[in-house]
Amino acid sequence: MGLRYYESQATGVVVAQLEAGDLLLECIRDLVKEADIHTGVLMTGIGSLSKARIHTVSTNVNPVEELYLDIDGPLEVTHFMGLIANYEPHIHISMCTPEMKFYGGHLEEGCQILTLSEITLLRVPDLKLHRRPMPERSPYHYRMLDTQK
Repeated sequence: MGLRYYESQATGVVVAQLEAGDLLLECIRDLVKEADIHTGVLMTGIGSLSKARIHTVSTNVNPVEELYLDIDGPLEVTHFMGLIANYEPHIHISMCTPEMKFYGGHLEEGCQILTLSEITLLRVPDLKLHRRPMPERSPYHYRMLDTQK
């Protein structure tokens, strides 16, 4: 177990590999802090999970209600991607069971890696994005702001 990553100084691309037993979101948070990625794009993510926790909207009106799902593996991660603003990742994930039942939603803590996970992030140093909550819309709505402008 452990966090390993490599960064291209020319492009700002960070490539990381997580290992069996690591917790996906928690390790991505550690990576973002250790690599000092205030604002970035999580471009690709693949791997496998022994268990997952996600949430998704369960109503079609605002304020939306959310459904939290705990899913037992093995799960093949087909893709995850997201944004990093103020060092906090916001990630959506797609995965499937061996029977090809697909799940997708917002990545939550507690997703345990089965074999490995490979991740590519793009550092965006000329932006300083922050999320401002908008509780008047819903508990899950926010506005993205660039604090450098």
